[in-house]
Amino acid sequence: MLESLLENKLVLTLVAVSIILLLRWLLSFFFTRRSWPKQDVRRRINTVHNIGNLLLVVGVIAIWVSELRDFALSIAAFSVAIVLALREVVHCFVGGVYQAGMRSFTVGDWVQIGDQMGEVIDSDWLSTTLLEVDPKGLGNGYTGTTLFIPNSAFFSEPVKNLNFMRRYIEHSFSIVRENKGTNPLKAKAFLVERVREHCEAFREVAERYCKMIEHRMGVELAGPDAKVSFTTNELGHDVVTVALFCPREEATDIEQRVIEDFYSFWYGEPRDEEGAASA
Repeated sequence: MLESLLENKLVLTLVAVSIILLLRWLLSFFFTRRSWPKQDVRRRINTVHNIGNLLLVVGVIAIWVSELRDFALSIAAFSVAIVLALREVVHCFVGGVYQAGMRSFTVGDWVQIGDQMGEVIDSDWLSTTLLEVDPKGLGNGYTGTTLFIPNSAFFSEPVKNLNFMRRYIEHSFSIVRENKGTNPLKAKAFLVERVREHCEAFREVAERYCKMIEHRMGVELAGPDAKVSFTTNELGHDVVTVALFCPREEATDIEQRVIEDFYSFWYGEPRDEEGAASA
């Protein structure tokens, strides 16, 4: 009886699928119980799922290989139609293999695929799932939208790994003010000093992070020192541009403080510390 069951390909298929699914569930359960960072847990679970899916496909094909061969020969006349019908699926599968070979990103990375930007939360052979990030938003940057990108997009859209931009960014902003005959360059030294004071708390960390990015990516960044430049627009108004390397979560707060410092200086309002000292 045991031999007859082993010769029954349907039974073998059910046993193989059950064993693979059970092992995949046990490994996933084991990883979720570990006290590892969430990104590492998601990355390991995603790897287990992809390997499990691959073993399922290979196992079923190995069991039914003779029947599949006969079936393929019987539908040779329709092979062209099948290829056309499954063209997009094949493109997605090949795109998944291409990405797995290139390893341009992993689960937990921030990436931009074409015009879509987000954190990779899942990746399989056919699609990649992103938790959308607003490229212009600061703070944590998440919009709450989930994006499902077919892997065929890897052949038609540029893929950018922005993982180094999730903690520190090169943030720049401009202040536009109408010129009323005064010299705006008087505020340059004051703004440089104020920006340095606002960034002093994380300066050492920013320097190390900047050097790490330059070493890994082989590029030269502007560095943690703030840059203040003055230009004019088409209306003849003064444009003050401030560029600094700072934590993403603090960029908006620093921008607002610098703008307040600029207008306090320009209109002669005392700063808080000066007012407290005079009091």
